[in-house]
Parts: sequence; C-alpha cells; structure tokens
Amino acid sequence: MRLSELLDSDVTDRNGQRIGHVHDVQLVQDGPPLGTWGAAFRLEGLVVGPGSIGTRLGIARPEVKGPWILKLLFARRRSSRILIPWDRVRDIGDKHISADCVADECQGALERP
Repeated sequence: MRLSELLDSDVTDRNGQRIGHVHDVQLVQDGPPLGTWGAAFRLEGLVVGPGSIGTRLGIARPEVKGPWILKLLFARRRSSRILIPWDRVRDIGDKHISADCVADECQGALERP
C-alpha cells in the first residue's frame, strides 16, 4: 500500500459517522534494520480531521515560530485533529477508511505534530 492511497480518504467511525479525512500519517522508525539507512518506518496512525493548508505547510506545528497571524489562524484547526491508531483501522476502500473506534475514543492521542 502506498501513502498516496491513504491521503485525503474520508474516515468514518464504527457507527458510520464521518470523522474527517486523512491529511497526514504518523510514522515511527522502529522496524528492522535496513543496512546503513537505519531502522524501517512503521505506520503508527492516521492523522484525521478538518485539514487545512496550514497543516500541510507545517505552520500549525508548535515549534514553528511565525508568521504569527497565520499561526493564529491555523491554531484552531490543529486542535481538532485526532490520531486513529493503525490497529484501529477496520477497512480500507477506494478513498474511504472505516475505523473501529469513535472520534472521542481517539481524541487527545495526537502528541506529535
């Protein structure tokens, strides 16, 4: 599976309610060694929510210092993102993903930008 197949997919919870769409993923570099490259990456979860251009540009990340007006505009959007753990993904279709949780169960799980 390619990352491009996941991005912009609509995500619904186990009750069929729309959570949002995938606008990023969270990877962890803890897989088996790949020669001199280091450890392989593993998909930890899908970052879901009302994506914005600020998220894609990295402006919404806490460590980015400015421009302050854009930080202010995009801060609210960042707080509404949630992480759907990869092991909670139930089904992947054509631009549609079903999760085995509801948004409230995953709320607050997103620690890294």
